[in-house]
Amino acid sequence: MVDGLAVVVGIMVGSGIFRTPGTVAAMLGRPGFTFIAWTLGGAVGFLGALVFAELATRFPQAGGKYVYAREAYGRRAAFVVGWIEALGIYSVAIAAIGVVCGEYLARLCGWDASRARILGAGLVLLLTALNLVGVSVGRWAQNVATAAKVLALLAAVGIAAVAGTGAGWHGSLPTAPIGIAAWGALALAFQSVIWTYYGYPDAAKIAEEVKDPGKNLPRIFLLGIASVTALYLLLNAAFLQVLPFDKIATSKLVAGDVAEAIFGARAGTLMAALAFLVVLASLNGNLFVTPRVVFGLARDRLGPRPLEKVNSGGSPWAAMILVGLVSAAMAATGTFEGLISFAIVFILVTDGFMVLVLFKLRRREPEAPFRVPFYPAVPLAFLTAYALLFIGALIQQPLVSAVSIGTLIATYALYYFTA
Repeated sequence: MVDGLAVVVGIMVGSGIFRTPGTVAAMLGRPGFTFIAWTLGGAVGFLGALVFAELATRFPQAGGKYVYAREAYGRRAAFVVGWIEALGIYSVAIAAIGVVCGEYLARLCGWDASRARILGAGLVLLLTALNLVGVSVGRWAQNVATAAKVLALLAAVGIAAVAGTGAGWHGSLPTAPIGIAAWGALALAFQSVIWTYYGYPDAAKIAEEVKDPGKNLPRIFLLGIASVTALYLLLNAAFLQVLPFDKIATSKLVAGDVAEAIFGARAGTLMAALAFLVVLASLNGNLFVTPRVVFGLARDRLGPRPLEKVNSGGSPWAAMILVGLVSAAMAATGTFEGLISFAIVFILVTDGFMVLVLFKLRRREPEAPFRVPFYPAVPLAFLTAYALLFIGALIQQPLVSAVSIGTLIATYALYYFTA
């Protein structure tokens, strides 16, 4: 269970918590409203974790969401969900995280920021090679990196609590939305919040490698989201404790600005090193679990058969190479903001669809090793939240939404050529 929890926490605590607090603060314009958004993000994540915990214990197989779609709606639904998740969500996410890693590495080494994309692509390929050595090596690296970064972030919270003056808890931005506009701003800002919390469904991808999945998978899901929620709320409180709110709203690396405010300019390098460690662990976690989706698709004859090959170290090497190459190519050519915009729309669609999957599976077989409490209120609340966010994406980001929907339709059509 420790390995699975380290993977989930390692993925969740990544680039988002360094990049998005300033964005969310700028959109919402008031410290209290901003803190509420982060609290609601944890609450929605917990609802989603409950849904995925039941699905994972029903079918503890490598592949995650595509397996559940297959069991509820057949192979066509599995094909669409599986490949959209593998290449449209997680490979895009790996690329985006790789770009952030490249940015921090360039800052640490004093290199030009224009090298960030190439550096990010190189790091993706390097960690892909590490995970190809074997399952045990990848897990060891993930456990060490996750423990180190969580301890470092908790230390930063403690220092901020002692040294801060509460400067960020007062005042608001002149552009702070009010009335109906505030709800629209919350819907848009919530995309960044969801991205920062996302990662808890990934325990499902290593379900076959978890001992006693009926007992341990729900623990991994729920302990993962609960611990990360607590950490994120503490970090955002620490930011508000140290920096004026207007400075938080204009920052792209709030944690670095906090360190500089407390310790001086040299602390920026220290925080860049911490940020690099945090994001690198997230990158490694994603590279560890994503090939399991591709492996599962190939094993179920929903993808090319060579992708189901496993090496002597236990790694699905062919699937890992595919994910690594695709992600490295996108990291070399994309931007963090652009890549994330597409991934979020796919997340809203596929995870919302999982609620419909759960409803159908429950009707077919009510009993399961773990059952969502307060059914059907909990999954309906989760589905409603994602539906509202999807509507917000259609309104606020019509081009991104159109391309994403077009990709879904194209993937659906592609099934006929591969079935």
